[in-house]
Amino acid sequence: MKLRIRQPNDTMNYYETVISCSTFSFPISETVSWNRSAKDPVHAGLAEYWKKLLSPKGGGRYGWNTTFGERFNHIVSINGCPISLVREGIRYQINGKSYSLATCCAALARLTYKACFEDDPAKLLVSLYSTLSLPENVKYCMENRAPFHFHHDFERVDVRLNVLQIGDTEMAIEIGDGLWGTMTVRQLDTYCNFYVHGKSRGSWKRLAPETLYEKVLGRKPTTSELAVMIAFLEQNRTKDLVDSRAMELVDDMLIQHNERLFATFDDDGVLETLYVRGNDYDWKLTNNKFKSDIQMVSTFVWQPSQTEIKIGSWKGPICIDNMASNSPIGDQFAARALALLNDSFTIKIVNTIRSYLSAEKNEYRADFDEEMRRM
Repeated sequence: MKLRIRQPNDTMNYYETVISCSTFSFPISETVSWNRSAKDPVHAGLAEYWKKLLSPKGGGRYGWNTTFGERFNHIVSINGCPISLVREGIRYQINGKSYSLATCCAALARLTYKACFEDDPAKLLVSLYSTLSLPENVKYCMENRAPFHFHHDFERVDVRLNVLQIGDTEMAIEIGDGLWGTMTVRQLDTYCNFYVHGKSRGSWKRLAPETLYEKVLGRKPTTSELAVMIAFLEQNRTKDLVDSRAMELVDDMLIQHNERLFATFDDDGVLETLYVRGNDYDWKLTNNKFKSDIQMVSTFVWQPSQTEIKIGSWKGPICIDNMASNSPIGDQFAARALALLNDSFTIKIVNTIRSYLSAEKNEYRADFDEEMRRM
């Protein structure tokens, strides 16, 4: 079977790989799209595809009916990389070792995507084992910090906690300033079912701060210890952390590309406008506080004025959406700026830009100094 994965852009092009099995009849080809409601839309679409194959209920957003069935024992090849997939009762196995359905689907999704760009089966197999070494939930926490929420003074407080791996099966989580507790990999995986996915299962759900303290440190906190912990948690609110990290990225980009990126800020120090000197055209990104969370930044391009020959003006706003929702405004500025620095490529994959371009490349260039004086 040729598996086609829609690329995350406007081109309607696809990444492709080949999946085969001598004991199961795949269709000639199948297409997987992305799930825009997920944190990683492409990965989520592939994980759903494998879930419909492995789960006896099949399903998924697209109503697929083909599944491996209640019990199966197949050798599946993903671009030449052989994998043993087994289901006995409710247990799933990959290459003889048991994993949860979610872990299997996530690992196979990552492998399938990598197989679109890698043809060496040995390297693909190494990649699979690397992915299986930790559950997807645990990797998410290590990359993005572990989410946690509680209620304080009748207000919900969402925070992010540092997570480190300190052993083959043991994780450390920071619940206070320099105060680390421990949990097993399996416990953190279960914890994420509620705090990442919102599923009410297991004993790691709806935890008060004092309960979390006791579970990871093995004793109840004193009144003063609990007060210090809550103060620490309130300093690590999710939105503040995410926004701060996003703006740090923008600041780093302004230093790295100081001859091609120019920014203006309002009286409160909030990024208001970012000018981008692209390879072929000049661009202006503005903070649009009234747009949806996938389009918090408006994009304009410097093109000929409709009223005066040889005079340029800003054309737009151009509709450019984020693939996933909930990206902070700093990340949206950074993502668009990086793309437009290489506008010669970006124009080819973002269809909405082309209708705004009427001049030849490098024919019209903005005077950013003059534009910034007008702000």
